[in-house]
Amino acid sequence: MTLPTVLLPLGGDTTSYAEALTAAGFDPISDEAGAFARLSSGMSFDVAVVDCDAAMSAAPELFAFLHGDRPVPTVLLFSDDIPEWAVAPGGAGASDEFARKPVSASALAYRLEAIMIRAGRTLPTDAVAPGAEGDPDQETIGEGRVVSLFSPKGGVGKTMIAVNLAVALREQTHASVCLLDADVGVGNLSTVLDAPYRRGLADLADSPASEWTSAAFEQIAATHAASGVRVLSWGTDPGDATRVGVDLLQAAVRWARAHHAWVVIDSHPNYDDRTMAMLAVSRDILLVVTPELGPLRNATQFISLAKEIGLGGSVKVIVNRANHGVSRDDIARTLGLPISATVVSNGPKAIAASNEGTPLITKYPREQIATDLHNVARLLTRPEPIGVPAGRRSWLAALGLRSNRA
Repeated sequence: MTLPTVLLPLGGDTTSYAEALTAAGFDPISDEAGAFARLSSGMSFDVAVVDCDAAMSAAPELFAFLHGDRPVPTVLLFSDDIPEWAVAPGGAGASDEFARKPVSASALAYRLEAIMIRAGRTLPTDAVAPGAEGDPDQETIGEGRVVSLFSPKGGVGKTMIAVNLAVALREQTHASVCLLDADVGVGNLSTVLDAPYRRGLADLADSPASEWTSAAFEQIAATHAASGVRVLSWGTDPGDATRVGVDLLQAAVRWARAHHAWVVIDSHPNYDDRTMAMLAVSRDILLVVTPELGPLRNATQFISLAKEIGLGGSVKVIVNRANHGVSRDDIARTLGLPISATVVSNGPKAIAASNEGTPLITKYPREQIATDLHNVARLLTRPEPIGVPAGRRSWLAALGLRSNRA
């Protein structure tokens, strides 16, 4: 089994980074001279990390080597400003990312996994097992847009918004939508959305990765008949929660991307490896908050973390129950981010829809809450967010790159 190679010429002691990448299934190579020799001989790397600091004088030349005929997805690390050679014409490509130093070893591993997925490369957990070389399910990654619903605090209505977002995307785009329940251990998507439960990811947990094929995921996916949204559940027994690991969730996302235009993930409200992996592979992270001090404090901490690990540019703030409590302007000032969408409070109708397993936007289409939920979907289906002036986009946003620059 060949592991994906990572060029890691960071200088100094790279032991912690090499260990983290090795544990994640990569083959890190730190020798700069060997890297030039490898590239000069026509060989390449699967991904790379380049330190942009001036102390590394060979960085521009190395970067140019990496972006020759077969560009290598690269994470560029910088301390103050991104150097001109990285942003000049012919510089950073759509699969590259920028990250402000310092970057933790685990965060760097997540970043590399994310850019490999966006570049259509085989992840460490995708490696084809012996005897399965001809199985395209283990090698192909689709182009579905991945959206994660996240909150670091439970009880804010995240699952309700995830369900209605998936249905609204289906209605607005008429494209295929997969709703993935990654709230492992407590998620209840199959209850909130009345789709006939068949099996969950936990039923695949004891099988080797070579058997996580398209046919296997098709067998456990259910369909909500009224909307056509596909539902992929982690399972129903909390005792199975520990059996659903990061690699299985990532495989589920890859299958969903390969077969659907949209993948909506209902994430777990914590910072474990499973949740961070789901956020890392998401193009959009919808941070759900309520206008209360506790959820806002937790959300502020998450935003700081997201910026630290390079996901800050993917975060959009959704305020649920927005007609009560802290004002919208105060929420934006507290979080340091604009409010992308708001959803009014309508507890009785939300509960009634949930108890029936019917999407709220379907049961009460004329209510303000249904309009608000459709507007959340329009954040993704329209070029500019609802209610947010179309300002000048940075070159990073225009290229579709993630950045944690202020």
